[in-house]
Amino acid sequence: MRGYLGAMLLASALIPSVAQAQTSPVGAPALDPARLAAAHELIDILMPPATRAQMVESMMTPMLANLRQGMTQNPDFAKTMNADPRVKALFDTFMARQQTRTMTMMRDALPGMSDAMARAYARRFDVAQMRDIKAFFGTPTGRLYMQQSYTIMADPDVGAWQRTMMANSMTGVQADVADFAKQIAALEPKKK
Repeated sequence: MRGYLGAMLLASALIPSVAQAQTSPVGAPALDPARLAAAHELIDILMPPATRAQMVESMMTPMLANLRQGMTQNPDFAKTMNADPRVKALFDTFMARQQTRTMTMMRDALPGMSDAMARAYARRFDVAQMRDIKAFFGTPTGRLYMQQSYTIMADPDVGAWQRTMMANSMTGVQADVADFAKQIAALEPKKK
């Protein structure tokens, strides 16, 4: 059971790291102001400010649900939860707290994400290319793509893939956490 708890804690530590990796790289070349302005306009079309939080939540909710389901598919963990309803209650509380924390962090990080994405677009596309991209998203197909792209993470095939990946990674993480704990236990205390 201790290995599973360690794996869950490790998994929860990985969730927030996605949103925290948003700072500009040190030493990155200065961006052309015209490209950056065009990129901000494009990001505002791709992720309208009024619906950004909802869009991110619609992507994150199924990912977190798949994370949860992947963890519970581990036969040993499922057996432990089924053997003691208190474990399931603790797990439910733990996952609810992780979801709340992750969603809050993502909502708080949206301005930084928008700016980071604009800078990334400005590095990769010139003003004319961004106008072409903007024009595409003005077409019926472009608008449909924007609407549907945010629901991709909730697709059954994507969900099944995520659950399989989570179940597979839990197997490796459990062994790694157990090995790490053994290595720490084997360390001799520092002599003063």
